[in-house]
Amino acid sequence: MNKNHLILLGAVIAVSMLAAPVLQMSSAHQRALFNINGKDYLFVIGSANEPLYVDDKTAATLDAYWPDASDPTNSRANGTQPITGLENMLKVEILAGDKNMTSNLDPAFGEVGKYESETFYPTVPTTFDYRIYGNINGTNFNVTFSCQPGGETAPSDNSTVDISENVVRKALQGGFGCPEDRKGFPEPYISQYELSQQLNRTST
Repeated sequence: MNKNHLILLGAVIAVSMLAAPVLQMSSAHQRALFNINGKDYLFVIGSANEPLYVDDKTAATLDAYWPDASDPTNSRANGTQPITGLENMLKVEILAGDKNMTSNLDPAFGEVGKYESETFYPTVPTTFDYRIYGNINGTNFNVTFSCQPGGETAPSDNSTVDISENVVRKALQGGFGCPEDRKGFPEPYISQYELSQQLNRTST
């Protein structure tokens, strides 16, 4: 193998290593294309710091775009533009079983069109729902997105679904993972929640 081939091989490996996190990040989120009062919106929903494990620091995330008409579900398409100002229109309710917490969707630092909930720490492996709701330029919006156990990607759905008055979902792709148990070694991992439960039992 000559020097030029070695240089080319090294470049391919380097690009692959750089692209891998990007591919993982994009596959770990759910993309939903909506028509809201006559305008198309592309929302990308997920959790910060995926894959997500018990006791990880995370937040519900929403990336919002004016989509490229030629490739509307691709957030990286050339004509895609970020949507600003949604922090004044939308909130998120985070649901797990019979527990819930409500949070603003604040702009992510230094990232236009990206929004984050208040930080939280999953205490048990469970299924999360993120209910995004509010009023977008005079149109009520209320849609719930659910995590996928094991981080599996949900089947794509390109059917047209009427969500509510003047809100139509045109496509749903991908998925985001639910929080999972940590694997401890050499001893089993004990979550902060389990530890507090054990301390409570020993103190009574």
